[in-house]
Amino acid sequence: MNKLNTKNTGLARIIIFPCKEGFRAVCLDFDLIEDGETRKEAENNIKEAAVGYIEAICKCNLDSHLLNRPANKRYWKLYESYLDMLGNNTKKLVSARLKKLSLYVFPMGVANI
Repeated sequence: MNKLNTKNTGLARIIIFPCKEGFRAVCLDFDLIEDGETRKEAENNIKEAAVGYIEAICKCNLDSHLLNRPANKRYWKLYESYLDMLGNNTKKLVSARLKKLSLYVFPMGVANI
């Protein structure tokens, strides 16, 4: 199991994938969702949202449990499927959606804000 995020350390895991209206970015650890017309726009939007979220929790001295608010299980399943695909050395059919998914992991902490 993953170590819990704190105000001093942790990870913000983000997945980005195509959707009907462009791209969707989901921060799995904070349950934040942002959309964009392009992958880059979705990435920038979710990064801005995640940094603002972390800053607000730290600056307002809010409870650290807010840094461990998991996203919907369907997004975690997509993330886990993607990790399985990356770790699997055998050739197998992979859904087109999974092939287009991007994964970002950002270290976080007060020093990074």
